[in-house]
Amino acid sequence: MTPAALLLAAIALAGLAITSLPVALLHRLRRSKRPLSRGPRGRASAPSPRAASTPDRPRLSILKPLKGLDDGLEENLASFAALRGVDYEVVLSVADSEDPALAVVDRVRARHPEAPFVLVVGGAPEGRIGNPKVERLVAASRVARGDLFLVSDSNVRVAPDAVAETVVLFDEPSVGCVSNLFVGAGARDLGAVVEILHLLTFVVPGNVLAAWHGIPCVVGKSMALPRHVHEAIGGFAAFGDVLAEDQAIGLAVKAAGFRVLLSPVVVENVVERRTLKRALERQVRWGKIRFAFSKALFAGEVLMNPLPLALLAPPLALAGGSPWAGPLASFALLALLVRLLQASLLGRLCGAPLPLAALLAVPLKDVLQVATQAVPFVSREVVWHGHRARIGTGTTLLEAGPRVRLARA
Repeated sequence: MTPAALLLAAIALAGLAITSLPVALLHRLRRSKRPLSRGPRGRASAPSPRAASTPDRPRLSILKPLKGLDDGLEENLASFAALRGVDYEVVLSVADSEDPALAVVDRVRARHPEAPFVLVVGGAPEGRIGNPKVERLVAASRVARGDLFLVSDSNVRVAPDAVAETVVLFDEPSVGCVSNLFVGAGARDLGAVVEILHLLTFVVPGNVLAAWHGIPCVVGKSMALPRHVHEAIGGFAAFGDVLAEDQAIGLAVKAAGFRVLLSPVVVENVVERRTLKRALERQVRWGKIRFAFSKALFAGEVLMNPLPLALLAPPLALAGGSPWAGPLASFALLALLVRLLQASLLGRLCGAPLPLAALLAVPLKDVLQVATQAVPFVSREVVWHGHRARIGTGTTLLEAGPRVRLARA
């Protein structure tokens, strides 16, 4: 038992070091207001999007797929009504004329009649697209007039200057894709707290580490790319048969010779209420996506969640009568304090300081995450917005029996 307990403690110690690194990197990112980037600068195959703008053609088209009533939807949309420092339009894309999101859109447009909102209902592309979000992006891009596309999910809320601070990164023509960090906001129950902690203490550090290593890690909550890059990689329709269209787009942009950057701008992902089951299911789905891209990297994620290993080491040593039980218990307490400090610093650096109750839930989130990280090794099936499918290599969507529902023209 002693060797096993010491091994767990050693892995946990390495994990604490690794999870402390993105805290320092995030501090540098936010303080410098410059994206993390490694490796050679990409090629420039087209003029800067700013130079192509005209008074009759906005520089930016914000593509916002809508389906149902997300938490805080009205205020989320309203936050895009008065952006500063950028010439833009917001293309709201809804599949069904009976979708309840349309009533919310009407209220927001009544509150902000001057807002540059464009509504698209239906307009599905020909053929079959398995990913319903991609279907909405294709429909929106057909009417969008901007030289830049910003994909923004319906549960995203932004500050007035956030979009302009993101768009300015495209003044360098070699940049082909920029994604924003995002943090959870508005949690009112335990499930929502667990979700925002997962975003803050796992997703944010993972994105920062990937950017530091020069690895594209694109999350489509808030991601932008120029129109000419969109066309160079085949458009959104080219990614209609994958679940993780955002990451696939990021990889395609890099393969086309452009740079993929992580912006220093942080946007909010509004999560007010979640059952704990739903929050964990979302973690599982994201885990299956990462597993489909790289099994080796996914297995290495054990180092991004060191606290459960540190907590397991003392009882394991105690069960074997090891004299190391006491020191390992002290180490476990130290690991707990380090994780709480990491979470607190990440929240402050992202402009989303954690209340005490949420901070104290970090150990629970870490322990629950162990279970979610095990599922992708035994299951590839996902259910997303009522669509059931299996995930193949690169998150290709495979039919999963008669219950699968694919978006159709």
